[in-house]
Order: sequence, then C-alpha cells, then structure tokens
Amino acid sequence: MAGTPGTSSVKPTESTPLHPGQVQPSLFVRFVSAFKMMRVTSLGRQTVGEKTDEYTPIVEPDGVEAGSTTTDTSFLYKPYFNLTVCIIASALLSMPFGFDKAGAIGGFMMLAAVGIVVDYTLVLLGRLCVALNIYDYQNMAEFSFGSLGRVVQALVQLCLSLSLMTSYQIIAAENLNRLLRSDWVNYLERSGSSYRLILVIMLTVLILVPLATTVTLKVLGYSSMISVIAIFTLAFSLLYFDVAISDKHSIQSFNGQFMTGISVFATGFVCHQIITPTLDGMAPGQGRLTQFKKVVHAAVMTSFVIFATVGIGGYYLCYEAMVPESTCPGNILEWDGLSSNIIGSVAICMFLVTAIFAYPIEHFSCYNTIEKVIAKMAVSGGLTWQYTLVIKLLLILITTIPAVLITDIGPLIAWAGDLSAFPLGFILPLAMAVKNKTSLYEGEGGWQTYCDHALLVFTSILMVYEIIQEAMAS
Repeated sequence: MAGTPGTSSVKPTESTPLHPGQVQPSLFVRFVSAFKMMRVTSLGRQTVGEKTDEYTPIVEPDGVEAGSTTTDTSFLYKPYFNLTVCIIASALLSMPFGFDKAGAIGGFMMLAAVGIVVDYTLVLLGRLCVALNIYDYQNMAEFSFGSLGRVVQALVQLCLSLSLMTSYQIIAAENLNRLLRSDWVNYLERSGSSYRLILVIMLTVLILVPLATTVTLKVLGYSSMISVIAIFTLAFSLLYFDVAISDKHSIQSFNGQFMTGISVFATGFVCHQIITPTLDGMAPGQGRLTQFKKVVHAAVMTSFVIFATVGIGGYYLCYEAMVPESTCPGNILEWDGLSSNIIGSVAICMFLVTAIFAYPIEHFSCYNTIEKVIAKMAVSGGLTWQYTLVIKLLLILITTIPAVLITDIGPLIAWAGDLSAFPLGFILPLAMAVKNKTSLYEGEGGWQTYCDHALLVFTSILMVYEIIQEAMAS
C-alpha cells in the first residue's frame, strides 16, 4: 500500500541500514519516543493531550431493543478471571500475618464477614452505576457529594495504590534477595541497610522504571496468568508442608489482635476501583447487572477459599517453625522453610515476576487518578509528556523510599486497610447508596436503606477504632 505524500510506507527496523549522514538515535532519545507513544497506546483509545476524567466505553448501542442482547445473563469468564486476580494478588502473602493476629477460627470468621460485606458493596456499586448511568468511581463520588467526594475518593485511591506499589517493591526485593545468594550479595548483606538500598535501587531503576513509564497495559495484562500460577503454586506448597509435618502442635483458635487481621483482610478483598473495566466487558442493557452479580459472587467466593487456604496454612507453618513464639512475617515467602523445597522455590520465583508486573499496573492506576483530578481542574490541553514523565517518576520515588526502610509488609498492608480499603470499599459505596436511595431503590428503599445506614455507621466506627488501635500499637 502506497504511503501518503512525503512519508515512507516502509517502517524502519533495526536491520534497516542508515542513510548517508543519518545518525543512530541515542538510547535516551528512543526511551523518550517510546514514552510519548505510550500515551497514545496505553488505553487503546486515548490520544496525546486528551483529558481522561470521563470514562466512556460503556455506551448503550443506538436502537437496541429488548431481546437476546439486552437480556443476556450468561456468565463471563474474562471479567471473573480479572476480578479474582485483582482481589487475590493485593494481600495474599499477608494472609498468614492476618490469621496470626486473629487466630485460626477467629481469622476464618473475620475473613468470611469481610468477604460478605465486600460482596454486598461491590454489587451495590454496580447497581449505582446502572441506576445513575455513571460508570466511573470518581465521577459517581462527585455526583453524590460534589467536589469533596471526588477529592476523598482520589485520596483514598492514591493511598491504596501507593501502599500496594510499596509492598510490591518490598516483595520483589526480598524475593530477589533469596534468589541471589552469591558471594558479593552475602558480602553486601553484612552492611545491612546499604545492601538493601543497593538492591531496591537496582531493581527500581533497571526494571520497574522502564516498565512503569513505557510498557502498555495491554502487555502487562498477560501477567495475570503468571499471577494465577504463582497463587496456586504457593497454595500447593503450603499444603505440602502442612502434610509433611509429623510432630504437630495445636494452634491458637483466637488471638487478641483480631482488629489488625480485619484490616489485612479488607485490603485483600477490596477491588472497587476496577468496577468500570469489569462492567465494560458485559452485555449492554438489562443483562449487565445480572452478569455483574454472578461475576462478583464467583470472584469473592474463589478469593475467600484461596485466602483461607494460604492464610491458615501459612499461619500453621509459621507456628510450627517458631513454637513457642508464634509470629508470622507479613510476607509468607520470608519463611525460611519455604525455599528449602523445589515447589517453594518456584513460588518465590513466580511471585517475584508477579510483583514486578503488578507494580506498573498499580502505578498506572495511581497516575490515572492524578491525571483525572488535574483534567477536572480544566488544565488546557491536558498534561504534556514532560509533566507526565515527571509525575510518573515522582510516584516511583515516593514508593521507593519506604521500600528501602520497611522490610515487613504486614503492618503496611494493615495500615492500607485502615486508611484506604475501608473508605474505598465500605464507607463510600454505602454513603453513595444512602445519598442516592431514590434512584437506587426507586423510592425510599425500606429495609434496604436501613441496612445501608447500619453498615455505614458500623464500618465507620470500626475504621476509627482500628486506626486508634494501630496507632497505639505502633
């Protein structure tokens, strides 16, 4: 096909010889070019300088009548798969830490209770999207509470994304530490903080910065399969070690710090920030909400089973290894016995790759939140690529500093639950349901409105109490 006048129809490749006088572009120039192209291709529909405060892929087709298209209630496996991976990957490695704080039976009960409430609020948020015809969390918060709602939603979303980005950096650094058991690493390890500083900075500069600033979300989406393999490898390795232990002890059924366990469980389950892309892949019309309910119920149930398996199994192993003092690390992969088996070593490798690919996904979510807030401020022409690059690098710097200083992600995940998972997954959806009860329930709502009020008051009190408890414990 002939190209347009003045342009070449042949795309240059690495094997294409340079014309006389042409200079090979430097690595920095190619990096900047790839970064500017990323703004065009990352979402598939975004162009340079385009504002993204409105998410508009969900539009009912013109002329759609009630029929097979609008009443399709079949189960969708792709949204189920994506939602399940989003739930599980965030705090799976901290589940034994949560069960250690709450006890085996107490943790199981708390995990089930948090799962039920998350299932309810996810479905509630989906119903709000359909009832208000607003398919963006920030826009829905602004519609309900004005500019204050948008700011609060953006802040808690940023807090959660930054906490998860930091935890992924810590997980990647710790797993890389276990895999690099060479003489120079052991020598650097004697210097403690210097070794950790070098390891985190090398990982960040050489791997995470290029991924977070140039690689598209479409490419990163393929990491979901790696996450699933890592999750089931870890669960199988924990079950293997549990069965292999011959001299078994009785673990604690209830522990006194169950509030910390609730915070960890909340961080694990909350995934309300991805409700828009989840609804995006579903049939338009009346069948969308039915499909969404099926996907949410299945994803929450699957996540509960995996959380309980890894949480109880990891807690049991840590208790056996540390009797009489039972203390689980915030990252179960830090348990020394796990790397002594080939299955455990595979799990460590897989979670290293998972953390590396999950970091840029959370990084994009964090940047997209900031970009929508700036776009709402009516910045003419949107952000230039220079400002975009600066913001992305600043976000990486913000998470790198605590990743160097913090070694245990358990307390970090607990604080993320108190400060962001509770508002994002519980309080905001319930408050918006109460605010828009006429549109949501086609009237006053009756017992449903009373239920929303009761859950809103209870979760708000619980969040404040947990923040006070965590502050006193610290």
